[in-house]
Amino acid sequence: MTRHTIGALFALELVVFGFLVFALLDRRAHLADPVGVNQWGFRGEARGERLPGELRVALVGGSAAYEAATPHDDTMAMAILNQLQEFGRPSEQEYSLVNLSEPRVGADSYVTTIRAYEFLGPDVICLFDGYDALERLPPHARRRSAIFRASGYLPILPARILRRPAWLSDPEGGLVGLLQDRSSPEDVSCDGASNAYCLAMVDTVRYALRRGHPIIVASPPFVTARHAAQQRSLGALLTSMFGADPKFAYLDLGSSIDLSKPTESPDGIHRTPLGNHEVGQRIAVGAQRLLERLGMVRR
Repeated sequence: MTRHTIGALFALELVVFGFLVFALLDRRAHLADPVGVNQWGFRGEARGERLPGELRVALVGGSAAYEAATPHDDTMAMAILNQLQEFGRPSEQEYSLVNLSEPRVGADSYVTTIRAYEFLGPDVICLFDGYDALERLPPHARRRSAIFRASGYLPILPARILRRPAWLSDPEGGLVGLLQDRSSPEDVSCDGASNAYCLAMVDTVRYALRRGHPIIVASPPFVTARHAAQQRSLGALLTSMFGADPKFAYLDLGSSIDLSKPTESPDGIHRTPLGNHEVGQRIAVGAQRLLERLGMVRR
C-alpha cells in the first residue's frame, strides 16, 4: 500500500469519525430541544418501528397544529393521542401520532409534507389548518435545509453553534389580515378571496386519497366571523367533492370551544390545555369512527 493510499484512507477515516461525532452531538441537541423537534424534522417522538397492529395518525397543518408556545404534553396533538389510547385500551389497540405540522406554512405546502413523510406509513391523516399562513415557505421552514431536502434528516446543532434561529422557529404572525373582521368587505369564501387557499386544501385531500390514505379535515375553532365564513365555505366545497368517499371525513369544529372564554383561550386565538382537550377529543372521535368504518380497528 502506497503512502498516498494510506493518507487517503486516513483522511476518509477522519471524515467518517467527524460525521459520527456530529451525528451524536446533533442527536443530543435534538433531545434537549425545548420544543421537541426530532431528527426527522417534526415535533414529538421520532417514531420508528410500530408495535403489532399499531395505528398511526399524522397531524398536518400550520401554527395552530404545531403550537410552538405550548408545552408538548399540553398540545392538541397529545390530547388526540391520549383520547385514542383510551379508545384502544379495552381491545389492546395501539395508537401513535406524528405531528408533521409546521409554524406559519400555508395550505400549499401540505401535499409536500405528506409526500416527505410517506415513510412513516400513516393510517389516517388529520388536516388542521391555522390562521396565520403564508403563501410561501417561512424563513426557517424545514425544507429550506439542504440536508433535510436531500436526506430527510433535519440538523439542529449548526444553528446553535452559530447562534442562529433554529429550524421551525418562525414566530406566529397573529390572525392573517384577510380573516380579520375589520378587513374590507370582500367575499372571503372559496369563490372569492380564499379561492387559492381552498384549492390547495382540495389538492391536499385529493393527493391523500389517491395515495390510499384516509383523511379527516377538521376546521379549527372560529376566530372571527370572516374566519367562520371562510371555513364554512371550505367545508361545503370539500363535502361536495369528497363526501361520497368512505375514506374522507369532515369535522366542523368551529363552535367546539368558545375562544372568548379565558378557560379555553388566553387571547381569542390560541387554545388553553382545556381548549386543546376539547378539540383533540373531538378529532380523536372522528378518527376512531373513520377507522371503524374502514374496518381498521381491532375489536
